[in-house]
Amino acid sequence: MRFCFPNRRCQNVTWDLERFAPGADGFLNITATLIDGIWQDLFDIGANLMRKASGLAKGWDVNMAESIDNQTAESLHGVGAFEEQLAPELQGLAKTLEKLARLKKLSQQASLLNLVDLRKQLDEAQRLSQDVQEQARNLESRVERFRLAVSERDQLEWQARFRQAFHAGYPPVEGEFPLFQIFPVDVRVDFEHELVLINNRTVRTIHPAAVASLVEKEWDRLNRERFNAGSFAKAVLRAYDLLLAELTQKSSGSNAGRVVPLRTVHQLLALKSGLSGYGLNQFAFDIYRLRRSESMTVDGRRLEFGTTRNRGGIVITHPGGQQETLGSLEVIEAIKP
Repeated sequence: MRFCFPNRRCQNVTWDLERFAPGADGFLNITATLIDGIWQDLFDIGANLMRKASGLAKGWDVNMAESIDNQTAESLHGVGAFEEQLAPELQGLAKTLEKLARLKKLSQQASLLNLVDLRKQLDEAQRLSQDVQEQARNLESRVERFRLAVSERDQLEWQARFRQAFHAGYPPVEGEFPLFQIFPVDVRVDFEHELVLINNRTVRTIHPAAVASLVEKEWDRLNRERFNAGSFAKAVLRAYDLLLAELTQKSSGSNAGRVVPLRTVHQLLALKSGLSGYGLNQFAFDIYRLRRSESMTVDGRRLEFGTTRNRGGIVITHPGGQQETLGSLEVIEAIKP
């Protein structure tokens, strides 16, 4: 029997099942070796293909125009081309892998010494392994040549499909490629590095519909709870008082100032509330909503947020994409009328 493992040389299996004589232990050892080879190659093929196809493969380098050779005309590019020409073949490969996965019961036949079924399953495993190898080799080369965009037309296609992918009830998509905003969520598309930034969080998903779905989830997360500006202002004020007292104690009673770092306020709020998932994006959005409310003054004390140019500040995003960076909090006595 001649057995071919994907990505390896074909191996000749010299023993004959009809005259099999090594005994049950020897039979199990040989069968186990074949099974291990099949599954190791299956894992290698799947992992390699996923690396190649992740995020719709290669993005567009803005300097690519000078390096594209005669193969450019034959290369695939654009979301539509990927869906029409590569996606069906990837689905076909996935189905073949599923069939091969069902041969896991081969180990059961090995333990039962069911030679009739074992012969059939070994033949099927050999045929499927060859199919996987052929399909994967073909797809690997095509995915390697794929470019998400080689022209402005490809970019416009991605942008149009991204805008159309949102469900009703979400804010309109503002901006132009590669920067978008679905307030308060910012999106930056980077084809060159094959990634998308959603509120500064890196994701490798690049399909416009998939990116829109992730943006909707981020928007839902930021807006999932009804915001109470008064309660939030009181929580910020309590955190400020605790931090100011700590700073005063560390300075041995000398003038420690009345300004505390805003990031420290966020850390204390997250700690006191027990909300480990209370991230900076949520905190920034809550500050934005607080500043637009009438709750900036609590019991005669007014919250004042100071801007900064340092990288350690909290970035507040406004509708339209304008941003400001806040770095500190100070509480002052409100002037009575």
